[in-house]
Order: sequence, then structure tokens, then C-alpha cells
Amino acid sequence: MAPIFKPLALASALLAVISSAAPVDLNKRENDVVWTTVTTVVWTTVDVTTTIYPTPQAPTPTPPVVESTPTPTPTPEQPKPIEASAQPETPEAQPAPVAVSTPVVSVAAAPAPEEQTHQAAAPAAPSTSTTSQAPQSTAPAASSGNSGSTSNAPSSGYSGSCSKDSPCVGQLTYYDTATSASAPSSCGLTNDGFAENVVALPVGMMTDADCGKTVTITYKGITKIGTVVDKCMGCKPTDVDLSRHFFGELADMDAGRVQGASWYIN
Repeated sequence: MAPIFKPLALASALLAVISSAAPVDLNKRENDVVWTTVTTVVWTTVDVTTTIYPTPQAPTPTPPVVESTPTPTPTPEQPKPIEASAQPETPEAQPAPVAVSTPVVSVAAAPAPEEQTHQAAAPAAPSTSTTSQAPQSTAPAASSGNSGSTSNAPSSGYSGSCSKDSPCVGQLTYYDTATSASAPSSCGLTNDGFAENVVALPVGMMTDADCGKTVTITYKGITKIGTVVDKCMGCKPTDVDLSRHFFGELADMDAGRVQGASWYIN
């Protein structure tokens, strides 16, 4: 039994030491519980829009009626009928223009003799056309349309390449003639290619001395005469470039170019 009592004695001694070492707070109070209430206030702002329409008060500006009243005021200008006395004077002035109209009649008569002088030159053309067209049987019918231009043919006396004794045979084309004085032809001229028979000679043979000369062209029995006013930069030595009017008298415009035309410089 002695061995058992010894551990018990030690255990009791240890408990006594522990119990004496632990402090004891006799004045300790219990923990108090505090409840706190929090209130949150939320403010909401609501926008309200109200549309206010103006009252229709436009009918009030009716006073424009007053503007109609001043219009009759110009009536005082009516006293001007004094001009009526001047009107009788105008018929007296009318006889003067009647006298002026009489010279107009005399002027109208003046062109008549001018036409006679022009017709007087026409008879001289057949004589020259018969001599120039003698080698060709079909030429006389066509030469009658150019009696005015054939009168220049015998006066030039041109000799050399593409002359009457040695005509050239080549191609005919047409071009737009120079119509602006700021860009004239190589001869310094402007022409209406839709109404005039004018010619551009090949650049290889064209000289300033050729300006104004006439050229006789025959194609398929039709003979026409035109005046040299320009040079053709792309023509061969035997080709000529014509105005639209000149080309249209010899061939169809739709053809554009034709071959086998005979021509010479007068």
C-alpha cells in the first residue's frame, strides 16, 4: 500500500500549489450588451416638367388695313393731263418719217443693178469653162456650178507638180477649218468650212505663194474648184485636205476619205 499513497500525496501537493497560484478576481462584473439602432433616411427628387403654350394673340396685328389707305394718295398726279396737249403735236411729227421712208425705196432699187453686174460676169465663165473642161466629156455639167471661181483659173498660169498639164491623182479627206482669229490657218485666214470651198495643200509642196490660189478637183465625173488657205501636215504629196462643204460636193461625207481624185493648181 505504501507505493500507492506516495503518488497520491504528490498529486494533492501539486493541486494545492496550482490552486494557490491562480488569481481570483472577486470584483469582476459580467459583460453588458448594448443595442444600437441606426435609421437611414433616403430622399428621392422627382423632376416634373410642365409645358406652357402661349395664347394665340397673333390676330391683333390686323392694322395692315391702314396700308391700303395710302395707296390712293398718288392720285394727285392726275393733273398731268397737260401732256394731252402735246399728243396732237406727235401726228405733226409723223409726216417727217414718211419722207425718210422714201429714200429706203431708192436704196432697195440699188441692189438691182448690182445683180445685173454680177450676172454680166457670168456669161464670161462659160467661155473659160469650155476651154478648161474640153478634155473631159462629163465636166461641163459640173463646171456650171462654179462659174464664179473658174474666172480665176486662167490668170494664175501655175506650172510644175500638180499643174493643169500634169495633174496629181490621190486621196481626198476633209478637216475642220480655222475659225478663230487667235488661231488662224497657215495663210493667216479664218474660214467657214461648212459654207466655203477651201483646200489645204500637202505640207511638202505648200508655200506662202500658194495662199489664195485655186485648185480644180475632179472625182467620179464631178468637178469643183476651191481656194488654198492652209497646209495639210499629214497629207502625202498627191493628197489634199478639203473643207467639209467642199468634200460634200464631191463625195459622201460618210465615206470620210476617197481615193482616185484628180486635181491640179490653177
